This record gives sequence, structure tokens and C-alpha cells, in this order.
Amino acid sequence: MAVITGEAATTDAPRIIKRLCNHWGHKLTVRMDGTTGVIEFPAALVTLRAMPDRIGATIEGADPAEPRRLTSVVAVHLQRMAGDAELAMSWSDSA
Repeated sequence: MAVITGEAATTDAPRIIKRLCNHWGHKLTVRMDGTTGVIEFPAALVTLRAMPDRIGATIEGADPAEPRRLTSVVAVHLQRMAGDAELAMSWSDSA
């Protein structure tokens, strides 16, 4: 299982995660509570966690290429949901 983790500084994490889960919920299976969103892509699982000063993200997949590919997809969509606020994701391989 390949795992990539990431984070971005923001004080608006719950709102951004909720917007992204609602956006992807039309095409993908999404589970959400107040501070965590889980998005099931066909070949990977994305978990977003809201913390007071940042968003934490974990992307897991059996094929190492899929989590790597999804880092840019997740980052672009999180930025879009953040609106005018700058949201710079930094990623690292956990494997």
C-alpha cells in the first residue's frame, strides 16, 4: 500500500473540506463528519482532516502511481474550494 501525506496551512479547514466533499460527492463515495472527509476514488482513498491551523491529507492506494497522481488533483481542488486564500499543499511519501 502506497501512502502519501500532505498538509496546507489554513484557519478555514472545516469549510474547505466540506466544500470539497460536497463537490466530489456527486461522482464519488464520500463520508464526512465535522473534522474529517473521506473520498473513495476508484484506485485510492483520500482522507482530509481539519486541524486548527491546517488541513492534513492522506492518500492511500495499492498502485504507487495513483496516490502520486492524485496529489495534484487534490491540491488543485482544495485551492479552488479555498477561493481567494492561498493554500499551498506540501506532500511527502510515507513509504
